[in-house]
Amino acid sequence: MINLLPIEKKKQVLFEYRMRLGVVVIVAISALTTASLILLVPSYLLSVSKYNTATKELAILEATQGGGLQEKEVNAQISAMNKKIEFFLKGAGAQPFSPLEIISKILKIKASTIKIQSFVYSTNTQGRQLVITGNASSRDSLAEFVAALKEEPSFSRVELPISSYVKSSDIGFSLLIENTKK
Repeated sequence: MINLLPIEKKKQVLFEYRMRLGVVVIVAISALTTASLILLVPSYLLSVSKYNTATKELAILEATQGGGLQEKEVNAQISAMNKKIEFFLKGAGAQPFSPLEIISKILKIKASTIKIQSFVYSTNTQGRQLVITGNASSRDSLAEFVAALKEEPSFSRVELPISSYVKSSDIGFSLLIENTKK
């Protein structure tokens, strides 16, 4: 097919085609934007309404519950009680060792011939108690272990029943340590 249009006319037709195409694209984008905004308006209005309702309910709850005042009062009472407890604990004199410190002291004193099976730590009105159960390979090793524990200044009483010395080897024992103090 032969094109008989002059070059300037061809350029003008191409320009008009591009202009029409641009107008169609702009109209399509405008229509999509308008449709999406129209569809989003109900959701926006519902969200604003719920937010306003929640704000009003929160204000009513704060008014009836006293706001943050009640929480502040409770925190103040707790801190006052903690200060009183700290005061009484400081006034009690020597602080007790923690069970971990007591057990680590005992493990440092223990010889390799002593096998410890369990520790039972308890506190009561008479003081703190630690019961150690285990096995000793001989009477001498058990006697040395008990003597070393008695020499420890932080233990006020170390008690081993005489019945523990009945066997001469592979001795099962139960040792009572009381009033551990710093």
